[in-house]
Amino acid sequence: MVRHQSLVAPRISLTHRRLNPLEKMGRNERCWCLSGKKFKHCHLIRETLEPINAFEQEQRMFAELREGYCSLPKTDGENPCSSTITKAHTIQKRGGLDTIAESNHVLTVKPLMKDLIQSSGNPKPRKIGLNNASVFPGFCSKHDSETFKPIEGKSLNLDTQSAFLFSYRAVAYERFSKEAEGRFIAIMKEVADRGQPFWKQAAMQSLLYDVSFGVDLGKREINRVKESFDRLLLDDSYEGFHYFAIRFDQVLPVVACCAFQPEFDLTGVRLQQLGQDKVELDNITITVTPFEGNTIAVLGWIGPENGPARSLSNSFLSIEKARIADALIRLLFIHSDNIFLNPTWWDDLPERNKVALSNMTRSGTLARERTASEYTNTSLQLSSAAAIETVTG
Repeated sequence: MVRHQSLVAPRISLTHRRLNPLEKMGRNERCWCLSGKKFKHCHLIRETLEPINAFEQEQRMFAELREGYCSLPKTDGENPCSSTITKAHTIQKRGGLDTIAESNHVLTVKPLMKDLIQSSGNPKPRKIGLNNASVFPGFCSKHDSETFKPIEGKSLNLDTQSAFLFSYRAVAYERFSKEAEGRFIAIMKEVADRGQPFWKQAAMQSLLYDVSFGVDLGKREINRVKESFDRLLLDDSYEGFHYFAIRFDQVLPVVACCAFQPEFDLTGVRLQQLGQDKVELDNITITVTPFEGNTIAVLGWIGPENGPARSLSNSFLSIEKARIADALIRLLFIHSDNIFLNPTWWDDLPERNKVALSNMTRSGTLARERTASEYTNTSLQLSSAAAIETVTG
């Protein structure tokens, strides 16, 4: 692997970007929260406004997530969208999600507000119905059906086309999620500190400002990636697209679909440094789903053949075949909240494994720094599956 430029690029200093909360300002000055509004129309009267409780804020978030659009690139009226935006599954329901379900339910690691409150920030996976698991309103019904038909059947040809479609759907989901997150944060800036004293307003707005800065960086990056995938889709070309796929000898107890920037490989080697905006980062997608009594994992990316994405993929080959599933599951918990679990598998895990995996879901957040040791934690026995085939393209 060629050493990635981000490893020597300067990281962004947040010090000069911090908010400077001011309890007293001129009424017509721009508010300290950087909303762009005059102080008299923003935080001057914020403490007197009626608070909105956490559950109402959560409902606002769900409303943001329900607003959809078709992610397929638009082309001068050719192949127009249908009128219905569908709840598109990022992982196919039949033969995918339902293979690991019990009583039409799987577990999700995405917590509800009440779970966060009741668990003091350490929620357990919760049940979710198959109709709501892995869905997002990111395609019209026509294009969802047409575009992904080759990877929605009972069998699968593990080739470049199918790998590209898995990756395209993951990128579309990731872009939609980051855009929805950005809209939700904008709402939170308006309502989260209503009725609160100044010191709480300052703390909340500062936190939201820091989070929104990271979300904006992520949105910019995923939009760049999505544009690259759109060009290949429109050109009906796979030039510059690469993939690595693994087939296991049985169905894994998890399914997932995500896109992220690989930070370490599975041996703990740092691949690229996040938190800088001078160098383009490698992105990679992972889709994990059952087909015909086995699970396949497909990793895909557009970019250099010998960059961080390929290094992450190749690091699977350094692991004995009987432990590759364990490494994959760890990677999913570290990088994705769009992961769904077989309930019995989770219930039967030793408590120490549950704690370790739950901690991984917070990796790379303000609550927990991401470390190389999470990628290399071979003490976690998570699956008896063995890898029986790998395909590189």
